[in-house]
Amino acid sequence: MIYDIIIPTLPFIGGYLFTYSLYRLNLIKKAMHINVWNLIILLAFIVSGGAGFILLILLELGVSLPISPQLLYWHVELGLTLALVTIFHLHTYWKSSKKMFISEKRRSCR
Repeated sequence: MIYDIIIPTLPFIGGYLFTYSLYRLNLIKKAMHINVWNLIILLAFIVSGGAGFILLILLELGVSLPISPQLLYWHVELGLTLALVTIFHLHTYWKSSKKMFISEKRRSCR
């Protein structure tokens, strides 16, 4: 099965840049920008996680349904989307998330 990477990511990159621009231009509050992307994370997780859970149950039962390839496709596509949205999330929370990646000793030297 061939998976698309660019087609599902372009709308998310465009959407993030759009809401981020609205926030930077003071047309929406930062909380609105964050809430939109938290909702997108939630929906992508529900669909991707739900599809993965259904596929796991079918695999354990040894059942192969005609819809299984489509479930696998959307599970992977939304998993890619979740990876991309994770990058957006780190961008939004960079000040607090850099504590996970940069040691306190290095932060205090700056």
